[in-house]
Amino acid sequence: MDSKDVVIIGAGPSGIATAIQLKRYGFEPMLLEKEEIGGLLRNAYLVENYPGFPEGIPGHQLVELFKRQIQNAGVEVHLEEVGELDYRDGIFFVKTDRREITSCTAVVASGTKPRRISNPNPTADIEKHIFYEIHLLTQVTNERIIIVGAGDIAFDYALNLSARENQVIILNRGKRVKCCPLLWERAVRSEKIAYRNDTEIESIKYQDDGVRLTCRNPTGASELFARYLIVAIGREPASDFLSENLKKNLGKLQKASRLHMIGDVKNDIYQQTAICVGDGIRAAMKIHRNMIGEDLCE
Repeated sequence: MDSKDVVIIGAGPSGIATAIQLKRYGFEPMLLEKEEIGGLLRNAYLVENYPGFPEGIPGHQLVELFKRQIQNAGVEVHLEEVGELDYRDGIFFVKTDRREITSCTAVVASGTKPRRISNPNPTADIEKHIFYEIHLLTQVTNERIIIVGAGDIAFDYALNLSARENQVIILNRGKRVKCCPLLWERAVRSEKIAYRNDTEIESIKYQDDGVRLTCRNPTGASELFARYLIVAIGREPASDFLSENLKKNLGKLQKASRLHMIGDVKNDIYQQTAICVGDGIRAAMKIHRNMIGEDLCE
Protein backbone atom coordinates (compact mmCIF):
# COMPACT_ATOMS: atom_id res chain seq x y z
CA MET A 1 0.00 0.00 0.00
CA ASP A 2 1.39 3.39 -1.08
CA SER A 3 1.15 6.39 1.23
CA LYS A 4 1.05 9.97 -0.04
CA ASP A 5 0.49 13.37 1.53
CA VAL A 6 -1.98 14.44 -1.18
CA VAL A 7 -3.87 12.39 -3.77
CA ILE A 8 -5.51 14.21 -6.68
CA ILE A 9 -8.19 12.35 -8.65
CA GLY A 10 -8.46 13.68 -12.19
CA ALA A 11 -5.93 15.31 -14.53
CA GLY A 12 -8.13 17.93 -16.14
CA PRO A 13 -7.38 21.66 -15.75
CA SER A 14 -8.31 21.75 -12.04
CA GLY A 15 -6.29 18.67 -11.07
CA ILE A 16 -3.31 19.82 -13.12
CA ALA A 17 -3.36 23.29 -11.53
CA THR A 18 -3.51 21.77 -8.05
CA ALA A 19 -0.55 19.48 -8.74
CA ILE A 20 1.62 22.24 -10.21
CA GLN A 21 0.97 24.59 -7.29
CA LEU A 22 1.63 21.86 -4.73
CA LYS A 23 4.95 21.09 -6.41
CA ARG A 24 5.87 24.75 -6.02
CA TYR A 25 5.28 24.33 -2.28
CA GLY A 26 7.56 21.29 -2.17
CA PHE A 27 4.89 18.57 -2.03
CA GLU A 28 4.90 15.39 -4.12
CA PRO A 29 1.22 14.92 -4.99
CA MET A 30 -0.11 11.70 -6.49
CA LEU A 31 -2.07 12.70 -9.63
CA LEU A 32 -4.40 9.97 -10.90
CA GLU A 33 -6.20 9.96 -14.27
CA LYS A 34 -8.30 7.14 -15.70
CA GLU A 35 -8.07 8.10 -19.39
CA GLU A 36 -6.05 10.99 -20.80
CA ILE A 37 -4.77 14.31 -19.52
CA GLY A 38 -7.02 17.28 -20.25
CA GLY A 39 -10.56 16.18 -19.46
CA LEU A 40 -13.32 17.77 -21.56
CA LEU A 41 -10.86 20.37 -22.80
CA ARG A 42 -9.69 17.77 -25.34
CA ASN A 43 -13.00 18.28 -27.19
CA ALA A 44 -13.10 22.09 -27.22
CA TYR A 45 -13.20 23.80 -30.60
CA LEU A 46 -11.79 27.12 -29.45
CA VAL A 47 -11.09 28.45 -25.95
CA GLU A 48 -11.50 32.22 -26.15
CA ASN A 49 -11.93 33.31 -22.53
CA TYR A 50 -8.71 31.91 -21.08
CA PRO A 51 -6.32 34.85 -20.48
CA GLY A 52 -3.08 34.88 -22.39
CA PHE A 53 -4.45 33.76 -25.76
CA PRO A 54 -5.86 36.86 -27.47
CA GLU A 55 -6.80 34.92 -30.62
CA GLY A 56 -8.19 31.99 -28.70
CA ILE A 57 -6.67 28.50 -28.70
CA PRO A 58 -8.09 25.10 -29.72
CA GLY A 59 -8.69 22.85 -26.73
CA HIS A 60 -6.28 20.14 -27.81
CA GLN A 61 -3.48 22.69 -28.20
CA LEU A 62 -4.09 24.06 -24.71
CA VAL A 63 -3.97 20.49 -23.38
CA GLU A 64 -0.55 20.02 -25.00
CA LEU A 65 0.68 23.16 -23.25
CA PHE A 66 -0.67 21.84 -19.94
CA LYS A 67 1.20 18.57 -20.54
CA ARG A 68 4.44 20.44 -21.13
CA GLN A 69 3.92 22.49 -18.00
CA ILE A 70 3.30 19.54 -15.69
CA GLN A 71 6.31 17.78 -17.19
CA ASN A 72 8.48 20.85 -16.57
CA ALA A 73 7.13 21.01 -13.01
CA GLY A 74 8.08 17.37 -12.42
CA VAL A 75 4.51 16.15 -11.96
CA GLU A 76 3.95 12.51 -12.86
CA VAL A 77 0.47 11.47 -14.02
CA HIS A 78 -0.52 7.93 -13.07
CA LEU A 79 -3.01 6.41 -15.51
CA GLU A 80 -5.20 4.51 -13.06
CA GLU A 81 -8.96 4.44 -12.63
CA VAL A 82 -10.24 5.11 -9.11
CA GLY A 83 -12.88 2.64 -8.04
CA GLU A 84 -13.42 3.99 -4.52
CA LEU A 85 -12.38 6.85 -2.29
CA ASP A 86 -13.05 6.02 1.34
CA TYR A 87 -12.30 7.71 4.68
CA ARG A 88 -11.62 5.69 7.82
CA ASP A 89 -9.84 6.46 11.10
CA GLY A 90 -8.57 9.82 9.87
CA ILE A 91 -7.10 8.45 6.62
CA PHE A 92 -8.23 8.47 2.99
CA PHE A 93 -8.10 5.15 1.17
CA VAL A 94 -7.96 5.28 -2.63
CA LYS A 95 -8.59 2.03 -4.48
CA THR A 96 -7.54 2.07 -8.13
CA ASP A 97 -7.54 -0.66 -10.75
CA ARG A 98 -3.88 -1.29 -9.84
CA ARG A 99 -3.39 -0.70 -6.11
CA GLU A 100 -4.54 0.95 -2.89
CA ILE A 101 -3.17 4.30 -1.78
CA THR A 102 -3.52 6.04 1.58
CA SER A 103 -3.42 9.79 2.00
CA CYS A 104 -3.91 12.51 4.57
CA THR A 105 -5.54 14.87 2.05
CA ALA A 106 -7.65 14.16 -1.02
CA VAL A 107 -8.56 16.36 -3.98
CA VAL A 108 -11.49 15.29 -6.16
CA ALA A 109 -11.12 16.81 -9.63
CA SER A 110 -12.93 14.05 -11.50
CA GLY A 111 -15.10 16.29 -13.67
CA THR A 112 -18.38 15.13 -15.15
CA LYS A 113 -19.89 12.21 -17.01
CA PRO A 114 -22.41 12.46 -19.85
CA ARG A 115 -26.11 11.81 -19.56
CA ARG A 116 -26.76 8.90 -21.86
CA ILE A 117 -29.42 8.72 -24.52
CA SER A 118 -32.33 6.34 -24.08
CA ASN A 119 -31.85 3.64 -26.67
CA PRO A 120 -34.29 0.70 -26.71
CA ASN A 121 -32.06 -1.19 -29.13
CA PRO A 122 -28.48 -0.92 -27.78
CA THR A 123 -26.77 -3.44 -30.06
CA ALA A 124 -23.01 -3.45 -30.46
CA ASP A 125 -23.31 -2.31 -34.09
CA ILE A 126 -25.29 0.75 -32.99
CA GLU A 127 -23.24 1.59 -29.90
CA LYS A 128 -19.99 1.82 -31.86
CA HIS A 129 -21.49 4.74 -33.81
CA ILE A 130 -22.72 6.67 -30.73
CA PHE A 131 -20.28 9.03 -28.99
CA TYR A 132 -20.54 11.36 -25.99
CA GLU A 133 -17.30 13.22 -26.66
CA ILE A 134 -15.56 13.97 -29.95
CA HIS A 135 -11.83 13.76 -29.24
CA LEU A 136 -11.87 10.24 -30.70
CA LEU A 137 -13.30 11.60 -33.98
CA THR A 138 -10.64 14.21 -34.69
CA GLN A 139 -9.51 12.43 -37.86
CA VAL A 140 -13.01 11.98 -39.30
CA THR A 141 -13.70 14.00 -42.47
CA ASN A 142 -16.43 14.24 -45.12
CA GLU A 143 -19.03 12.36 -43.10
CA ARG A 144 -22.56 13.16 -41.99
CA ILE A 145 -22.79 13.53 -38.23
CA ILE A 146 -25.86 14.16 -36.08
CA ILE A 147 -25.57 15.90 -32.72
CA VAL A 148 -28.35 15.76 -30.14
CA GLY A 149 -28.46 18.74 -27.78
CA ALA A 150 -28.86 22.51 -27.71
CA GLY A 151 -26.27 23.77 -25.23
CA ASP A 152 -22.72 25.08 -25.48
CA ILE A 153 -21.22 21.60 -25.77
CA ALA A 154 -23.49 20.56 -28.65
CA PHE A 155 -22.72 23.69 -30.69
CA ASP A 156 -19.02 23.61 -29.83
CA TYR A 157 -18.88 20.01 -31.05
CA ALA A 158 -20.70 21.00 -34.24
CA LEU A 159 -18.23 23.79 -35.01
CA ASN A 160 -15.29 21.51 -34.30
CA LEU A 161 -16.53 18.69 -36.54
CA SER A 162 -17.72 20.98 -39.35
CA ALA A 163 -14.23 22.50 -39.52
CA ARG A 164 -13.10 19.06 -40.70
CA GLU A 165 -15.43 19.14 -43.72
CA ASN A 166 -18.14 17.07 -42.06
CA GLN A 167 -21.83 17.79 -42.60
CA VAL A 168 -23.41 18.26 -39.16
CA ILE A 169 -27.07 18.29 -38.16
CA ILE A 170 -28.00 19.54 -34.67
CA LEU A 171 -31.27 18.17 -33.26
CA ASN A 172 -32.98 20.06 -30.44
CA ARG A 173 -36.03 18.40 -28.91
CA GLY A 174 -37.28 21.79 -27.74
CA LYS A 175 -37.53 25.28 -29.20
CA ARG A 176 -35.03 27.15 -27.04
CA VAL A 177 -31.35 27.24 -27.93
CA LYS A 178 -29.26 27.12 -24.74
CA CYS A 179 -25.80 27.86 -26.12
CA CYS A 180 -24.10 31.25 -25.86
CA PRO A 181 -25.02 33.72 -28.65
CA LEU A 182 -21.54 33.64 -30.20
CA LEU A 183 -21.69 29.88 -30.81
CA TRP A 184 -25.18 30.20 -32.30
CA GLU A 185 -24.08 32.97 -34.66
CA ARG A 186 -21.13 30.93 -35.89
CA ALA A 187 -23.25 27.82 -36.40
CA VAL A 188 -25.87 29.75 -38.37
CA ARG A 189 -23.17 31.18 -40.65
CA SER A 190 -21.70 27.75 -41.38
CA GLU A 191 -22.85 26.04 -44.57
CA LYS A 192 -21.91 22.70 -43.05
CA ILE A 193 -24.18 22.94 -40.00
CA ALA A 194 -27.96 22.48 -40.10
CA TYR A 195 -30.22 23.02 -37.11
CA ARG A 196 -33.63 21.49 -36.38
CA ASN A 197 -35.73 22.22 -33.33
CA ASP A 198 -38.78 20.40 -31.95
CA THR A 199 -37.22 17.14 -33.08
CA GLU A 200 -37.07 13.98 -30.99
CA ILE A 201 -35.46 10.66 -31.80
CA GLU A 202 -37.92 7.79 -31.67
CA SER A 203 -35.66 4.94 -32.75
CA ILE A 204 -32.07 4.18 -33.74
CA LYS A 205 -31.18 1.42 -36.16
CA TYR A 206 -27.91 0.19 -37.61
CA GLN A 207 -27.52 0.64 -41.36
CA ASP A 208 -24.60 0.67 -43.80
CA ASP A 209 -21.91 1.19 -41.16
CA GLY A 210 -23.85 4.04 -39.59
CA VAL A 211 -27.13 4.75 -37.84
CA ARG A 212 -30.59 5.55 -39.20
CA LEU A 213 -32.72 7.66 -36.90
CA THR A 214 -36.47 7.87 -36.95
CA CYS A 215 -37.34 11.35 -35.72
CA ARG A 216 -40.59 13.13 -34.97
CA ASN A 217 -41.42 16.81 -35.09
CA PRO A 218 -44.73 18.77 -35.24
CA THR A 219 -45.06 18.08 -38.98
CA GLY A 220 -44.66 14.30 -38.63
CA ALA A 221 -41.99 11.61 -38.78
CA SER A 222 -38.79 11.61 -40.80
CA GLU A 223 -35.65 9.52 -41.13
CA LEU A 224 -32.04 10.66 -41.04
CA PHE A 225 -28.86 8.71 -41.72
CA ALA A 226 -25.50 9.56 -40.18
CA ARG A 227 -22.13 7.90 -39.81
CA TYR A 228 -21.99 8.98 -36.17
CA LEU A 229 -24.44 10.17 -33.53
CA ILE A 230 -23.03 12.55 -30.92
CA VAL A 231 -25.03 12.89 -27.71
CA ALA A 232 -24.66 16.20 -25.82
CA ILE A 233 -27.78 16.32 -23.64
CA GLY A 234 -26.12 17.30 -20.39
CA ARG A 235 -23.55 16.11 -17.91
CA GLU A 236 -23.51 15.24 -14.21
CA PRO A 237 -20.80 15.01 -11.54
CA ALA A 238 -18.48 12.01 -11.87
CA SER A 239 -18.48 11.12 -8.19
CA ASP A 240 -19.78 7.55 -8.10
CA PHE A 241 -16.53 6.38 -6.50
CA LEU A 242 -17.13 8.29 -3.25
CA SER A 243 -17.90 5.79 -0.49
CA GLU A 244 -21.02 6.15 1.66
CA ASN A 245 -18.84 6.70 4.72
CA LEU A 246 -17.01 9.51 2.96
CA LYS A 247 -20.26 11.14 1.90
CA LYS A 248 -21.38 11.23 5.54
CA ASN A 249 -18.25 13.19 6.47
CA LEU A 250 -18.11 15.34 3.33
CA GLY A 251 -18.96 18.69 4.90
CA LYS A 252 -16.72 18.14 7.91
CA LEU A 253 -13.72 17.11 5.79
CA GLN A 254 -14.13 20.03 3.41
CA LYS A 255 -14.39 22.49 6.28
CA ALA A 256 -11.19 21.06 7.78
CA SER A 257 -9.43 21.40 4.40
CA ARG A 258 -8.80 17.65 4.28
CA LEU A 259 -11.01 17.05 1.22
CA HIS A 260 -11.34 19.41 -1.73
CA MET A 261 -14.00 19.09 -4.43
CA ILE A 262 -12.84 21.24 -7.34
CA GLY A 263 -13.63 21.97 -10.97
CA ASP A 264 -16.59 20.66 -12.94
CA VAL A 265 -17.40 17.94 -10.40
CA LYS A 266 -18.90 20.65 -8.17
CA ASN A 267 -19.36 23.71 -10.38
CA ASP A 268 -22.79 22.87 -11.83
CA ILE A 269 -23.30 24.86 -15.06
CA TYR A 270 -20.19 26.98 -14.51
CA GLN A 271 -17.90 24.69 -16.46
CA GLN A 272 -15.04 26.82 -17.74
CA THR A 273 -11.30 26.13 -17.94
CA ALA A 274 -10.41 29.37 -16.16
CA ILE A 275 -12.72 28.56 -13.24
CA CYS A 276 -11.27 25.05 -12.96
CA VAL A 277 -7.69 26.35 -12.90
CA GLY A 278 -8.62 28.89 -10.22
CA ASP A 279 -10.23 26.14 -8.15
CA GLY A 280 -7.04 24.09 -8.40
CA ILE A 281 -4.72 26.89 -7.34
CA ARG A 282 -7.00 27.81 -4.44
CA ALA A 283 -7.17 24.19 -3.25
CA ALA A 284 -3.38 23.85 -3.31
CA MET A 285 -2.93 27.09 -1.37
CA LYS A 286 -5.43 25.94 1.27
CA ILE A 287 -3.71 22.54 1.52
CA HIS A 288 -0.32 24.20 1.97
CA ARG A 289 -1.61 26.55 4.64
CA ASN A 290 -3.36 23.71 6.44
CA MET A 291 -0.34 21.39 6.44
CA ILE A 292 2.37 23.81 7.56
CA GLY A 293 3.72 22.47 10.82
CA GLU A 294 0.93 19.92 11.12
CA ASP A 295 0.81 16.17 10.85
CA LEU A 296 -2.78 15.64 9.77
CA CYS A 297 -2.52 11.87 9.96
CA GLU A 298 -1.95 11.87 13.70
